Amino acid sequence: MNGTAKKVMSSMVSKIKSWKRFLSPKWQSVHLDYPVDFRPRFHPDADSGLQEIQTLLESHASGFLTAAKLIRSYEGDLIQFKKRSDEPNALMPGWNNGYLPGLDMAALFSFVSEHKPKRYVEVGSGNSTLVAAAAKAQHSPLTQITSIDPFPRAEIDQLSQVIVRKPFEALDASELLNSLEAGDMLFIDNSHRVLPNSDATVFFLEWLPRLADGVIVQIHDIYLPWDYPQEMCDRAYSEQYMLAMALLSNPKRYKPMFPAFWASEQSEIRGILAPIWNHPNTLGVEPHGGSFWLQING
Repeated sequence: MNGTAKKVMSSMVSKIKSWKRFLSPKWQSVHLDYPVDFRPRFHPDADSGLQEIQTLLESHASGFLTAAKLIRSYEGDLIQFKKRSDEPNALMPGWNNGYLPGLDMAALFSFVSEHKPKRYVEVGSGNSTLVAAAAKAQHSPLTQITSIDPFPRAEIDQLSQVIVRKPFEALDASELLNSLEAGDMLFIDNSHRVLPNSDATVFFLEWLPRLADGVIVQIHDIYLPWDYPQEMCDRAYSEQYMLAMALLSNPKRYKPMFPAFWASEQSEIRGILAPIWNHPNTLGVEPHGGSFWLQING
């Protein structure tokens, strides 16, 4: 199949998917007055990304190297995890789980283990809960795990100390928000769409500006300084545009700690982390990630 035929086929598949979503009762349709070409404007194979974000991340490169070395220091623990298909215990983390890529698992385990947060609050539960619980069990027994998710993807209630089974945007968040202190962690992996009354909108407008100094935040499926890949453009993901605006407008308050996707594109960081992916348990594990870690700084 030549290049032209591939483009035609790809366009047809995209249209079929769009009609399927439009007709399915599972999906909620948004009607636009004018068509929008949902495609990435910046791609890692073609350019350096949004220049202002690229420059910001480069200014923190030494910190990202330190974070990579920290992750590497937990290699002995990380290589004990099996691939999801080989792990009989559903309450243990597993590589290649379809939701949390390899570098994201490694970073989450390492950061919880190292920072030992008093509170670890996650919005969107499942594989991340398994990883956080494993880190708690091995290195941070006093960490309290709070799971906020109306329909978590894994049976993880027994691993959480505080369980909230309703939508994030429906919470009376003042008490929980005010309880987060320096060193605590907030792990965001929600709908990824900034819409009226969506969980992403509530997070960026009602939570992020009010977080206390020193709180560590992770936002998932972030590809900055590049755009979303086509698959996620097709899903109308949009929260990373809000994150980009926060970083550009107040870079001192929102201090990048470890942007996993950007890091996985840097040869020096890949070299630091390479030994983790050379163990029999990790061969074939995706060595990239989509977690964007930052810390509130004032």
